Parts: sequence; structure tokens; C-alpha cells
Amino acid sequence: MFDTHSHCEFSCDSSMTLPEAYAAAKKQGIGLIVTEHWDYEYPTNPEAFLFDREEYFKKNLPLRGEDLLLGIEVGMQPHLFEKENKVPDGFPFDYVIGSIHMMNRLDLYEKTTYAGLTKEETMHCYLRDSIESVKNHDNFDSLGHIDYICRYWPYEDKEFHMEENQEEWDTLFGLLIDKEKPIEINTRRLGDEAAVNALLPLYQRYHELGGQYCTIGSDAHEADHVGRRMQKAVEIAGASSLIPVYFRRRSMYLDRF
Repeated sequence: MFDTHSHCEFSCDSSMTLPEAYAAAKKQGIGLIVTEHWDYEYPTNPEAFLFDREEYFKKNLPLRGEDLLLGIEVGMQPHLFEKENKVPDGFPFDYVIGSIHMMNRLDLYEKTTYAGLTKEETMHCYLRDSIESVKNHDNFDSLGHIDYICRYWPYEDKEFHMEENQEEWDTLFGLLIDKEKPIEINTRRLGDEAAVNALLPLYQRYHELGGQYCTIGSDAHEADHVGRRMQKAVEIAGASSLIPVYFRRRSMYLDRF
């Protein structure tokens, strides 16, 4: 089985090298897809989450094999879709994650992003930008970590409540399904029972609307996190009637577990 989401030395916020990540995956008997960060117009440092794609493949192509694949995570913003759609072009990526790291052109990691906004207002902004990004972006394979915002927003209740924003969630999921894009089950927050309970109805709703497939990724930035909680993600996939997949040469394959 593949851990389809990880970050190594070409991501500025990672503390592991590709050989270290691969060794951690091999120890667990799983495959690994490296998905280095790419975010245009990062507010605090516009160049921080970009990397030299030619150097990336020069260094890593000799390491690519049956159980080690090379990808990228492209942060999507509505106003940058034309530019972001071109990022993978001309390079032999196995897999492209499309993710939402910004809202209102601000970094979801920063507390100031939420200043003056209620949680409900934030939800509308987040889902609006997610919908517009998925609507206009085509050059990605799976939508990453829908609960990324839950890691950082300052509200006492950290979780989603699907019924409060179901129309917007349905619109987002409908776009993904129409474009035949899987949804990622990101394992980072799956050690929290409240997170699992909030996310499960969303994955189930994605299936109810016609979604069939999911990717599973740890979002590891250090070796100890490679492959974390993947079994829990498999259980969630089963409870949501979603089939785990991975991508090789931008083509989808059923995963084994």
C-alpha cells in the first residue's frame, strides 16, 4: 500500500530526506509517494514553497521505482488557476495533489487570517475558495486534506459539522465527482476521535453523491510520521465505501491493503 502524501528536502518545512523517508516506508512494508510543496504567492515569503523542478528530477529520478514515486502538492487559489494548472506540465510527475492552503489570499496557518471572522464566516470563505479552485483547476489527481484548516483555526470547536454547510460541501464534492477526482483521507488528525467523527460523514457523503475512490496520505514532514495511522484511514475508507487508490505516471491504480 502507498502512503501517497509526504514531504522531503525540496519542501522548506520538512525535516527528512528522501532516503530517510523511503527507509521509514520500507520498514513498514509500504510504498511512498513524495509530494513536495508548490504554493505561489505565499503571503509571508512568496518563494518559500517553490522548488527547482529540474533539480528535483535530476536528484530523485534515479531513486524512483515500484515502491517509490515522485509527485507534487500544488496549493490552489482561485485567482491563480491558469498559472497553477501549468505547474506539472513538462515534468514526469507520478501524482499531483491539489490542496487548499490559503483563504482570501491569506495563509490558513496564520492566526491573523481569521481576525474578525466567526467560525461560520470562515467556513463560507474556505468552502467558497475550495469550490472555485476545484472548478477551475484541472491538472491535479486528488484533493488533499479537506480538514487542513482544522489544524490551525482559533475556534474552540475545531471540527466541521457537515449539516451546517451541506449545500456547499455537496457542490464541492459534485465538482470532484464530475471531474473524476478522488478525495484524500489525510491521516494527520485521525488520532483524535472528534476529528474522525466529524470527517466520516463527509467521506460518506462524497460516496453518496457518486464518489468511488480515495487516496490515503500521512502528510509526513519527518521520518517518524511516514505511514502513520494508515490502518485507521483504511477503516474509514471501508466505512465510507471508498476504494483506496494511488497514482503512477498520472494514471490511477487500485491500492493493496
